[in-house]
Amino acid sequence: MIAVRRAGLVLGVLVALLAGCGTGTGDLRLLVPTEVGGGYDLTARTVAAAVAEQEGEPGPAVVVVPGDGGRAALARLAAERASPDLLMVMGLGLLGSVPDDGRGPGGLPVTPVARLISEPELVAVTAGSPYRTLADLVAAWRADPSRVVIGGVSARGGPDWLVTTQLAAAVGIPAQGVRYASLPGDALLPALLRGDVAVAVTGLGETAPQVDLGTVRTLAVTSAARSPRVEAPTLREAGVDVVFENWRGLVAPPDLAPSDLDRLTALADDLRATAAWRAAVARNGWTDAPLTGAAFAAFLDAERARVRAELAATPS
Repeated sequence: MIAVRRAGLVLGVLVALLAGCGTGTGDLRLLVPTEVGGGYDLTARTVAAAVAEQEGEPGPAVVVVPGDGGRAALARLAAERASPDLLMVMGLGLLGSVPDDGRGPGGLPVTPVARLISEPELVAVTAGSPYRTLADLVAAWRADPSRVVIGGVSARGGPDWLVTTQLAAAVGIPAQGVRYASLPGDALLPALLRGDVAVAVTGLGETAPQVDLGTVRTLAVTSAARSPRVEAPTLREAGVDVVFENWRGLVAPPDLAPSDLDRLTALADDLRATAAWRAAVARNGWTDAPLTGAAFAAFLDAERARVRAELAATPS
């Protein structure tokens, strides 16, 4: 399996290196800044399927470029400055894990294209976990924080870490007592099922299949209202005053020509009308959250400031 994945990654990178700058979506590449199996990967493949349906031709090549918390993919994006046929899936996690270089919206060397979706996080356990409710988890956590390991995909500053940090603060767990394990996207659920972590805090989309199978049970969702996708209370309904929504979108290389930005923005707008996109939104428990242009750029700046404040307030 590892050899196959590595071969696929090498092939994807070669495709990206050899692709020219054309006008059809067959020339378009979508960078994924983290490992296969996480929310960025899921979003990229959903976008590719929707664009293929929309254009009636092969969809964009999905190129996985993991490494250094997203810095490897960002460096690749910046190296193809002004390229009209390159997009990268990004979201809140990238703003938290990549240093602010001050060169662009959100402190990143990118051209904002579109925010696509928002998504609640889940607080989830195995079907056989002794924590039957969020109250059970909170009681055990308060009694001995060192015994409760919480797993997520995000690095420090990312959405899974942010939810864990906010949840701990809301129930009175000192930040220095929180045991948070950051794992690759395809390793979190196996770690939960093995008992390496007691609780998973992660996105709804990548966890929903295990919820459907009954191997994972949701104690709570982080959204303001219940999700139609899973049977679980909100954190507020469960007695914890935390509301949190993750989001993902698309960015392009810096210095993109206005006409190329217009074309990519229209592509992002149009894919949301496809059957493939609508089905994925329902299946993954996402919410359409379109935002483009200057509004998306301002949103990135605001989100970066929010994450920086959270990082500054929480000891590493």
